[in-house]
Amino acid sequence: MTMNLAIQKTAKRDQSGRINRVAKAIWDFSVDGGAVSTISLGEVLPKNAIIQEVFADVLTACTSGGSATLQLKAGTTALIDATAYDSGFDATGPDEYALASSATAIKLSAASELKLAIATAALTAGKVHFMVQYCLSES
Repeated sequence: MTMNLAIQKTAKRDQSGRINRVAKAIWDFSVDGGAVSTISLGEVLPKNAIIQEVFADVLTACTSGGSATLQLKAGTTALIDATAYDSGFDATGPDEYALASSATAIKLSAASELKLAIATAALTAGKVHFMVQYCLSES
């Protein structure tokens, strides 16, 4: 007898019976750097994903010699608005971020990789664990 063991994305049903999933990605200055750029985080959200919430757990506080901003994206779609590093990413611990442009949900029309856009100035330290909660639409 053989067993098929598979690692699945975290999933749970909400009150309406939808299955909610959580995509997880980590940006780590010591691995990814902090130059003004858009950094691929290696996690892909599927086509028709409806993003409901974005959380970040700051494991190492972000620092910058200037006024750096961070913005989580799925492909080219902004998931959160650009946020100054010292207005939410400069202290360790978890936090929830409002969806971009005050949206209540964001639907992806294509499979999209999670990316971190660093703008205005480079980051000089930091490690952030991003968690994106989503459900799948059938179309």
